[in-house]
Amino acid sequence: MQGQNKLPSLESLDAQIAAIRRETSHQTGIPAQWWTAESAMTVSAVVLAFGVLVLIVTVLMIKWGSSPESTLRVVGTIVILIMAVFLVVAGYSDKQIAPVMGLLGTVAGYLLGKSSKEA
Repeated sequence: MQGQNKLPSLESLDAQIAAIRRETSHQTGIPAQWWTAESAMTVSAVVLAFGVLVLIVTVLMIKWGSSPESTLRVVGTIVILIMAVFLVVAGYSDKQIAPVMGLLGTVAGYLLGKSSKEA
């Protein structure tokens, strides 16, 4: 046990990482943190607020007498897009959202592909 190297502390590693970030941001001209957790939360909230607005417009469309099937197609497609954008903006990795994207694509294909039988 005495022959093992002592591991560096977390504080020293954090200081080294911060120094490397500062150095690379000066070299490239790009800020070290251009996408923070706060900006991701803000954009996620805006996407969800837009989704709520779309749902309110949907309720109004149905109330005003639009065809339920056409309303479902339009709103379903928009909600699927909003959820896909939300998952990407919220910071999920490609491995985490791949199954969900497949499911959203299946629902979108069903909504847009099914034909209506009008008299």
